[in-house]
Amino acid sequence: MHDTIVKENYDGVTRRALRAWRELEGFQPVEIFVFKHGHDAVLQGFYKYKPNMSNMYISDICEVSQFIARDIHGDEFRTNGCNCGYGGEGPHGTISILEELGIKDAERIVTQNSIVYIDMKGDTPKVEASRSVFDDYVRRPMEQTFEGARMYQYGEKLVFAEQKYSKDTIGFLKFYLERVIDKVESVSFLVDKETILSYGRQIPHLPSKPIVDYPIAVRGKNGVEIWLHSYLFNTKKLEEQSIVNKVLEAINFPFLKREYTILDKVKQALSGKIIERSVTVSLEAGEIKVHPA
Repeated sequence: MHDTIVKENYDGVTRRALRAWRELEGFQPVEIFVFKHGHDAVLQGFYKYKPNMSNMYISDICEVSQFIARDIHGDEFRTNGCNCGYGGEGPHGTISILEELGIKDAERIVTQNSIVYIDMKGDTPKVEASRSVFDDYVRRPMEQTFEGARMYQYGEKLVFAEQKYSKDTIGFLKFYLERVIDKVESVSFLVDKETILSYGRQIPHLPSKPIVDYPIAVRGKNGVEIWLHSYLFNTKKLEEQSIVNKVLEAINFPFLKREYTILDKVKQALSGKIIERSVTVSLEAGEIKVHPA
């Protein structure tokens, strides 16, 4: 657990971030974290959140820190006015701080890497620097068929939600599946509005726009979820809905092959249609399990 944020600045202006840093007289960091992409900072827990005014179940991610300095007591300085990974103003703010701290070759470390960690607890600083798993999206934006995820806090879980106008749901899922989920725990398919509402799986696209439903959620064992907005029918078996099979294939789950109960057959006989139910699907000992959602 982090103890105290002793100073912070989140207006994205480098000169004000540097001013805030220099106001911390006597602050001696033993660890430095720097990120190019906000996604990486959020996955490491360097963010705050506030209640979403349209949905009591979720909170909006805010004040994402891309430069964090931590002292021996766990106290931190945080800002989004300094970062790394390119040659702009934000990275040069980081370079200025690192040079003040005596870090050698700071310009190369900062401008050529998307994630930087510096351990200053010993006599000689130890630098770990690398590119980010999110660099590909930024470097080739015209090749992407989906927009970057919107991030939310959902109870104790972190959510990466597909944008409303994404044109490639499976491409979005595969991209984030490789980057934010360690191992898939389950996937839920919600086929009716009432269940979607009870799970709180609704997000306003913009404050003035309609609410977007998220019937599909892939949950990782690391407490991260990926939400997809593809529509599901309750008048059609999940096995017959292409998006369900594509999602199961993407997460490496077997396809559904369920036996239907007498009650299901009665409903079908009375309505002429198969009435589907919301379910959660998990993989236990290599065998697919289906539970009511």
